[in-house]
Amino acid sequence: LRVNATVRVINVLGNKLTDEGANALVQVAESKPKQIKSLCSIAEDAAYADFSYINLRPVDAVLLAFDLRVNATVTSLNLSGNKTKDEGITHLADALKHNKSVCEID
Repeated sequence: LRVNATVRVINVLGNKLTDEGANALVQVAESKPKQIKSLCSIAEDAAYADFSYINLRPVDAVLLAFDLRVNATVTSLNLSGNKTKDEGITHLADALKHNKSVCEID
């Protein structure tokens, strides 16, 4: 990702990353704000993002939190049936403080 100039949307959810690995990916993505728009496969113009019942873990919430901080089009988010626990919910809540478009969460 550091040298690739064309990747804008990727999906690294569910790859059993460590916290360190997820944070490293987020740092790279944050260093390229005009290039990388999603680490969780959210299309740049998506209004709805469905992550229900895909066994998201707290480390996945780190990646999703990045997406929510940079995406301004998603208005509805489905997170039902996941295992994000308190740690993951904290990451998502912090990201939603910066996101003004999401108004519905399941």
